[in-house]
Amino acid sequence: MNEENNTFAAKNVTLSTESFSRFQQEIMRSEMLLSYLDVGNMLVLKNGELAKKHLTSIYDHAFNSELAKKNLTENLDYYLNLGFYEIHLSSMVYVNTIDNFNTYLKDILSEVVYAKPQILKSQESEKLDFILAYESMDDLLNAIANKKIEELFYKGIEDIEKFFKNRLGIDIFKTDKEREAINLHVKQRNLTVHNRRRISKDFAKQFPNLECKVGEYLNFDFRYVSTLNLYLFNFVATIDEEISQKFKLKKISGGS
Repeated sequence: MNEENNTFAAKNVTLSTESFSRFQQEIMRSEMLLSYLDVGNMLVLKNGELAKKHLTSIYDHAFNSELAKKNLTENLDYYLNLGFYEIHLSSMVYVNTIDNFNTYLKDILSEVVYAKPQILKSQESEKLDFILAYESMDDLLNAIANKKIEELFYKGIEDIEKFFKNRLGIDIFKTDKEREAINLHVKQRNLTVHNRRRISKDFAKQFPNLECKVGEYLNFDFRYVSTLNLYLFNFVATIDEEISQKFKLKKISGGS
């Protein structure tokens, strides 16, 4: 994420799809968590002795060894510093943000399929036992739609982009820069989840401009993930408006 993105203002969304509303709520919750951590850190610094006493009491029990208690006592200032947890907590928020983005794409696609189920039309067939498991045609159509969407999202962002382009006539990415940015964020999410942020050969090869060294770790911070939240909010707000207008999807007020 480029530092220049920090200057972006959030789009003013008065009407949106239900999918965007859920996406926005997750973004807001993520941002409030970051604010909560900042407030908590301020209060810990302001009430240092009380914080130390409380933290010590948490681990003052028979199941904790004397060595562990000694280590805690000697490092109370370290453990009560938010910076000690920033990479870990930022990574958690980062993964949640990218998952929120992926879920929005699933949700909005479900809304489109509900409004126009023929976009899933294909030559593929379903087994009889799958068909007979549903009592109504609506239930069957919803099940087929959900199945196809889940299959699509097990693939990469490239396949999702093709699907939106070929079936919906929607270009998710308006520029190569957007495509490259989202691809990077998705791959960083996967590296965080599956490799504890440790840079692999494939990742370093795919993103040579980052000058990553194999075996080193991605390091996130609170500012980075907050900037990502804003970037994705504006990105999703733009495509949500385009999709909702094209398929005449139901809109709700205030994005909530």
